[in-house]
Order: sequence, then C-alpha cells, then structure tokens
Amino acid sequence: MSNRRTIRASLTSLIVGAALAITGCSKEDPQYSPSGNAIKAPSGDMSFSDYVTSTRSKLHEVLSSKRFSQEEKPFGEYNIDQVVDMRAPFAITPDKISCDATGRGLAHGEKVGFLMIHGLTDSPFWLSDVRDHLRNRFPCATFHGVLLPGHGTVPGDLIDVRLEDWLDTVRYGVDAFGADIEHIIPIGYSTGATLIGRDFDARKQDKRINGMIMLSPGLAAKSDQAWLTPYVRHVKKWVGQSKNNDPGKYGSMAMNAAGEFHLLTEPYRDGSIKNFDIPVFLVISSDDQTVDPLAAVDFFCKKVDAPIKHLIWYQGENNALDDHPKCDDIDIVNSANDEMRTVNHAHTAITMHPDNTVYGLSGSVHDCGHYDDEQQHEACEAGENVVYGERNLIASATPGTLRRGTFNPDFPAMIEKMSAFIVASLGIAADMPAK
Repeated sequence: MSNRRTIRASLTSLIVGAALAITGCSKEDPQYSPSGNAIKAPSGDMSFSDYVTSTRSKLHEVLSSKRFSQEEKPFGEYNIDQVVDMRAPFAITPDKISCDATGRGLAHGEKVGFLMIHGLTDSPFWLSDVRDHLRNRFPCATFHGVLLPGHGTVPGDLIDVRLEDWLDTVRYGVDAFGADIEHIIPIGYSTGATLIGRDFDARKQDKRINGMIMLSPGLAAKSDQAWLTPYVRHVKKWVGQSKNNDPGKYGSMAMNAAGEFHLLTEPYRDGSIKNFDIPVFLVISSDDQTVDPLAAVDFFCKKVDAPIKHLIWYQGENNALDDHPKCDDIDIVNSANDEMRTVNHAHTAITMHPDNTVYGLSGSVHDCGHYDDEQQHEACEAGENVVYGERNLIASATPGTLRRGTFNPDFPAMIEKMSAFIVASLGIAADMPAK
C-alpha cells in the first residue's frame, strides 16, 4: 500500500520527482479532476444573501454527485447537509435582542461588519469559533464569511484556480456590505490573512476598514523550495494526495494552488507592500511548519505604522525572539499546556476552541497525516494519551503519539485580547472626523 502523503510536507522530494517525469494525477477518483462546477468569484452586482444561497446550492450539487453518490459515508459521521453547512459562506445579521440589551453603540458592534476569509484547502468553518465568540462580544455586528474559489467542492477544483479569483472574492466581500455598515474589520486565517492584506493594499483609501486581524498569516511559505511551485505545476499536479474525508477541508492540495499562493505572497516577501496605517492584530506560532513565522514578525514590526497593534507570539521550541529583530507590542505566550496535552501550537491550531466538536480536544477529526506507517497512523487516530503539536515534533515524539494540533488551548485569552483590540480600533474610528 502506498504511503500517505501530507499536504504541507517539504516539497523537495516532489520537485525532484517532477523534474524526472511529467506526470498527471495517479488516481482515477473524480475528486482529483475539476468538477466542472467549481466555486467562482461572485459578480459585483450580486447581493451577499444571493451569493450565500447560490454557493450552498452548488456545494450540495457537487458534493452529492462527486462524493456522496459514489462513496459510503465519504466524511464519516457527517452527512451532506452538515458538510455543506461547514463549507458554505455565511451571512449573520445582528442579534437584536442581545444588541438592545447591551445598549447598542459602536463598542457593541453597531454599524460594524466583520469579513472572514479562510485558508488554503480550508473552508469558512475554520473561523466559526472566532466568529461565534466575537458575536457574543459584539452582538450588534454583522458577520460575513466567503468561500474562496476552488474550495469546498473537490480538490481537483484547485487545479485551475488563480490568485486573482481569490482577490476578486475578497474585494467582493468588502464591497458587499450595505450602507448601514460604516466600519469593516476583515479577519483572515493563513492564506485568508495574506488576501485581506493584499486587498487593503490595493484599496488604501477605503476609510471603512478600521482594523485587520491576521491569524497564522501566510506571508511566506515555510519551505525554501516554494519558489519552484509556479513552475513545477506544469509537470506535476499535486503537492500531496491524502484522504479527503475531513468535512471542513481538503486533504489534498494541487501544485497549482501552492504556486498561486507563492505568487500571492510576493509583495510581502520583497517588501513592496505599502505600510499599513490601520490597527493590526496578528497571531502566530513560533513553530509554524506551514508558513514562515519570522516573516510575520518582520511585517508587524516594519510595515504596521498604526498606534494600536498587537502580536500574540506562541513560543514553542523554535525561533526564540531574543535572536531576531523585534519591536514593541509583541505578547509572548508559552505554547505548552499540560492539561490539554499541548506541546506547541501548530499552524492549524490557532482558530479553534478546545471544545470544538470537530477539531477540539475531544473532537471527531484527528490530524494524523504525518504518519506514513499504518500502525503508527492508527495509534495516532485511536490513542487516548496522544499529545498535540506541530509537525516539527514528530522526530522527538514516540511514534504514533503525536496529533497535529487543531485547537488552541489559549483560545479564550486570545479572544479577550482580540476583543479589546477591536474596541480600541473602533474607538479610533469614532474619534475620526466624519467622512
């Protein structure tokens, strides 16, 4: 049986293989080919509610025809309606009862819109815990989440996607807020964070954007071979193919998507992206194995000029900031949490509460894709005393005992700091002269 390959492993061996032979997809499964009905960037004249409705319909159609009609329980215990709910964009209006109870006002989110952008191979569900906890704090606010083109359906739909499609979707998301929304705070996870920064850089003069929240921001890939992906995609279709039974994301990633991500990060890597004059809240793990955490520190310290900014740095085994140029407003938090058996924070851990029923401490989905050995993989899936952390720990952990972290033991404290940042950012906006 062929080994399982994880989607964010080092690209080196794959690049060598691509140089030796031009290959297509080695699997006949239809999910590895474009569905013919991929999610696209919405047209600018479409209302956000129509966008949500039409996207949900398309997801249901593709998942039904490409997965549920051909496989028995393709996502385990999750049925098609549950998977569509997790992967679909969302539009959540203010909670009128709670809003009235708080006395309304900007500090409780009145006239505020939060736009949420997920990461590469992910879905809006990966920001659902952040959304729900912020909604409790800001009940008068509106929350919108988009589904990036190529996502939500089958991994094969990432073969043809372009970064312009992603940027167009983020642009649409910002512009789709109605006239009642006077203040917008985009929240991006991983590639979503990269995108909201690129969108702000392009629109600069939009005074509605009062702050930005970047979680595990993908400002540069961790792999030093990432620069080859725009070229390798012409001879090799996949960075990695793994099981695609996760209800909230793909298990496989197209080389094309990796190439487009690399091109998307170029202004961050070469320093050409303009300085940000709005508040920025950034969270990242020192041990992140998907993106370069030090690139996030450099961006925060060199490119964010606003008087209000906050970086939570989850310190694990690598990249002690004593050895790297840094600035003020960096909040260093120890990653380890003995109670939750967390050794450090994985890239995938930041946005989820430990109580999340899918990815939390007792969640139904376990990330064990870093184990190629069948017995080790099964031990990781079934083990009761496994630890949670990033993949850099695999060499030091007893085989089969490490699950990649998919929840943040510090989540409640992170949300408290995030909420304080939002209030401060909106306070600055309130003090500005009327436009």
